[in-house]
Amino acid sequence: MAIVEAVSCGLPVVSTAVGGICEVFPADFVYLAPEPTAEALTRGIMETIERIDKGDVMSGWEMHKRVKEMYSWVDVTRRTEQVYKECLKPKKPLESRLELQWMRAPVAGVLFYICYAISYLVFVITSWLQPE
Repeated sequence: MAIVEAVSCGLPVVSTAVGGICEVFPADFVYLAPEPTAEALTRGIMETIERIDKGDVMSGWEMHKRVKEMYSWVDVTRRTEQVYKECLKPKKPLESRLELQWMRAPVAGVLFYICYAISYLVFVITSWLQPE
């Protein structure tokens, strides 16, 4: 959210390509360093400063208008509501999910069953050793 606020205030942003930033912002809003290192971020800052000196960045007011169009509270609320609705949808029973996994990939399905069984046993033993 801090990056949205910074861009909305017309500030050029340099960041790493983590946390879905590249999916959220157009490329002309944010410089994304290819890797999360000090050297890559330094290069990004230097390139951004050069772009500012050349006048190759959009104005702060223009950035603000674009962010305002992209991120209205009504839109954010609608998208958040969609996520909650998706989370609240009833899930398929475990048996049908396991069967589906088995049909898709028999070899991987066996490994999945083994991992599931071990996880369940660890859960049961942990619950027995340390009850709530």
